[in-house]
Amino acid sequence: MTDLTIAYDPGSTSSRAFHTLKPFKPELLLMESEVAEVSPRSVKVYEANRLGNPAPENAAWIECKGEYRAVGFLAKNHFWADLNLADSKLKLATWKALALIGAIASKNGLPNGSTIRFGALLPYGEYQDRELFEQFLTSAIGGYRFRGEERSFELESFVCRPEGFGLVSRGRGPGASLKEQIIVIVIVGFRDVSIYVMNRGVITRGISKDIGFSKFVETVQAQTAGLKMDVLTAAICKAGPKISARALAHLGRNLDPSLRDAEVTQIRTAIAVAREQYWLMLSNWLRHHIPAQSDEAIIGGGTAYYYEREFTTFFSGVKLNWCAELEEQINRCYMPQVSQHSLSYRLTDVYGFFNYLVGSERPTAHV
Repeated sequence: MTDLTIAYDPGSTSSRAFHTLKPFKPELLLMESEVAEVSPRSVKVYEANRLGNPAPENAAWIECKGEYRAVGFLAKNHFWADLNLADSKLKLATWKALALIGAIASKNGLPNGSTIRFGALLPYGEYQDRELFEQFLTSAIGGYRFRGEERSFELESFVCRPEGFGLVSRGRGPGASLKEQIIVIVIVGFRDVSIYVMNRGVITRGISKDIGFSKFVETVQAQTAGLKMDVLTAAICKAGPKISARALAHLGRNLDPSLRDAEVTQIRTAIAVAREQYWLMLSNWLRHHIPAQSDEAIIGGGTAYYYEREFTTFFSGVKLNWCAELEEQINRCYMPQVSQHSLSYRLTDVYGFFNYLVGSERPTAHV
């Protein structure tokens, strides 16, 4: 058995990974998605001045082939990184993968030379570059520094699949077959929206476009000066489809109560308008790319749940699968972590993928 098996989803707002060492004991590790280019001097100063003993994933920095990056919480809170939505997810995914592996190794005492079976989910558009990702990771994992410590591992196997694969492979009912069926997979993430079609178990077409939930948030942000994207995103999600004024109350910054109430009302109106317009744009795009005839639609991604009612109406003539059983399993097994961040529905894809990795026979290296 491989020393470490990882199923990894390099999401735009958080990196999520289910993993297990041997013997089998699955765990969940979450990291912020930010990546910041840093100088050797800046990380040296950070380490010299650091107080306390943070968890490895909260103090992650990488040195690889002469380049330095801070990743996750450290990048976001100490080096002022943003979400890098314009950058290639593939490029950032390599740095985040190195940080993830380094953190897991540090927390579990995994020695250098250990073997790793690494599975990754990528948007359909970047899935086409999976061989390049494999090359990046294979080259880097053989020798890099995590928080100044030398790390070196062997990539025993690399398994890359398009986002949604975990839902298709483990999110359908017992005995459900892909044969003789046309299945549409729709993943609505923060940066991208991906669609692909499986006909009799084979992907026949697919497309990704950068029209994820960030477009919605940017529209609101343009009408509410001064609100940071991550703060606004969290508030919009908490407010829900009915746009609860109470959930938005903390966004008001005026000291005068009446002016603060007016400010919150303005934000709420901006969200309502953006919500309606975003769905019009998204639904029109979906109509252009979804086949006229399909047997089942599998929906995933955090944004999709925000529009659950609209998706139900949109796919009214098709069996709609939200993979609720996967979400229930996550809530049962990882409740403290997922409830704290309201994450269970964002984890279903990578959790299904993890179960696929550990439940299938060991694939040939470099699948």
